[in-house]
Amino acid sequence: MQRARATHSHREGLPGEVIDVPWFSQGAGTLRRAPTQAQKRGWKMNRGKRLLFMLLVAWLPTLSALAATAFPEKPIRIIVPFSVGSAADLCVRAVTDAMQATLGQPLVVENITGATGNIALERLAAAAADGYTIGQASAAHTAGWVIRPKAAFDIVNNLTPIGKVCSTALTLSVSPTIGIKTVEEFIRYAKANVGKFAYGSLGPGSGQHLVAEMFNASAGLNMVHVPYRGEPAAATDLAAGRIQMMFMTGAKPFLDSGLVVGLATTNRDTWKPIPSLPPIGKTALPGFSFNGWNGLLAPKGTPEAVVRRLSDALARALGEEKVRSTILALGNEAGAGAAEELAAQMRSDIANFRRIIDERKLTFPE
Repeated sequence: MQRARATHSHREGLPGEVIDVPWFSQGAGTLRRAPTQAQKRGWKMNRGKRLLFMLLVAWLPTLSALAATAFPEKPIRIIVPFSVGSAADLCVRAVTDAMQATLGQPLVVENITGATGNIALERLAAAAADGYTIGQASAAHTAGWVIRPKAAFDIVNNLTPIGKVCSTALTLSVSPTIGIKTVEEFIRYAKANVGKFAYGSLGPGSGQHLVAEMFNASAGLNMVHVPYRGEPAAATDLAAGRIQMMFMTGAKPFLDSGLVVGLATTNRDTWKPIPSLPPIGKTALPGFSFNGWNGLLAPKGTPEAVVRRLSDALARALGEEKVRSTILALGNEAGAGAAEELAAQMRSDIANFRRIIDERKLTFPE
């Protein structure tokens, strides 16, 4: 072993200190100490940690799949932003028993109302992204986000679609006092009575409001908007002729009683709950269509495998004839339960709502 004098400071030696350095570690102008046994052991440990990390990354998809196979291991909570007994609430409850049979765990519905659904959806978004808290949303929530992006809950970026439970069409309903039976007649009559026709809705930015403005734009009309707090109050005024038209969500009992007259539906094809009425898009306004919907969503970040498990359970439930019949009796059509179906519906809603708001130059208070 040769001896050398260090010319600069390192952790291994101080200035002027004589240190033992193996001859083979001395390069041209470089003085290095050979690795100690402790350093070698540290390098081996680091290599082991890196190998373990790479193995974990490689196994993540498998681990996720195994977790989904085990899911669920406890009851699942469904947050519903509508009141107990409402059509939207009953639509979700129609699938819970069948989903429970597939998942092997109870699904417990919790109704949280207020702030047009924002409270419930914020509670859902804040829940753990593990699949044990999911929630319901509807077309009203995509509309709310489009018209009041600062005030409404951001349903697009905070939640993950599981699947569509059901869809609904609106019914173009008119007052019996005007004696009109077809969409073509209504458009001609409205054009001949500019400024005298008014339509009802459930408030600015509601589905009825936006669809009526779509109808105004497509038909070249400019009817006056009259907002109401509920559909029964609007139907009373429609029957009396105080308003002339409304796109109704629950029109069937009012049609059956003769209080209002149905002209057509907003469905693309014949609407099964009211098969006697034609689609608007196949009458005077080709291509005109709109569907409301109710669906299940999970907090953003829920594992894909867990979302698939929930989506598959929903699709199985919606494939049962008993479930489909229950949903049809509520005035809706069953969805397919696919996550992409709901995601596509939400994208379509947002594009359509933004287009009509821009075309009609609609403004809404924040």
